[in-house]
Amino acid sequence: MTNRFELQHESITLESLFKSMPVAMALIDREGRHVALNQALADFSGLDAHVLVGKKVEDLSKESGENIRRDFRFFDAGQDVPDHEVEIEGRIYLVSVKPVRDSSGYAIGEMVALTDITGNKQIERELAEANRQLQYLASHDSLTGVLNARTFYEVGDRMMSVARRENKPFSVLFIDLDHFKRVNDTYGHDAGDTVLKAVSACMKQGSRESDVIGRVGGEEFSIFLPETDHDGALLVAEKLRIRIEELMPTIAGKPLQVTASIGVASSMKHHKSIADIQRDADHAMYHAKKEGRNRVSCLELPCYVEQAMAHEG
Repeated sequence: MTNRFELQHESITLESLFKSMPVAMALIDREGRHVALNQALADFSGLDAHVLVGKKVEDLSKESGENIRRDFRFFDAGQDVPDHEVEIEGRIYLVSVKPVRDSSGYAIGEMVALTDITGNKQIERELAEANRQLQYLASHDSLTGVLNARTFYEVGDRMMSVARRENKPFSVLFIDLDHFKRVNDTYGHDAGDTVLKAVSACMKQGSRESDVIGRVGGEEFSIFLPETDHDGALLVAEKLRIRIEELMPTIAGKPLQVTASIGVASSMKHHKSIADIQRDADHAMYHAKKEGRNRVSCLELPCYVEQAMAHEG
């Protein structure tokens, strides 16, 4: 075999140098043969390192043999081989490949190093999951699991902008539970929480994946319906009203009927933000309350002036 890779200075040899490395390493020639490697790398094949010296990598793995040919195509084109990750027997390794060049710059071999990063990847996954949970807690109502008011308005504004650009209709439902204060006063706040969770679950089950649900007040919810015109929104609202009426959550050992008043507003030119269309839906909901509750209402004309409306929940 060629001695171009031989390295010796006093008692230091290529073999001893590789053996001392804390990572799996191999020196591969242009023909894909092992010139030198340590036992950490040989362990992947279950063989002793000295047995593999002089043998072609592709005899052990055709995929690895093709990767080596790819590496030299990169080197000959003056390009680097990007570091990448591989999984071997349940562990994750960072693979680093560097060319070994002669005095003319010609790549006569490559150094391959595999560093076990399984522990680091596990930490990364744990941190990513922790961040995901923090983001969820920051954007969702802790009791019902739907978006909190701040996030609902932020998402609603973004979705309105998209709908405007694409000239698509959109609608908003404003849902207020009827006589909710009476539930809390009669049965306690735990009962009220049970009702809120049951209603929010009902909303999620009956909504499309594209719909956005938010808890915008104590017993008030809002749903943004993308690509939904006025007639479609009225249909969605009526179906939701019926589902809420049929919930009958168990409170103090008995089924309790829950009803909701729902206001509907659909996209109009004066709706510049989610707050604008929300205002119209809120006024429509007030009319549903005024007409006797447990009904769906919409306004014939938009509301341009805010009115002070104190109404019982």
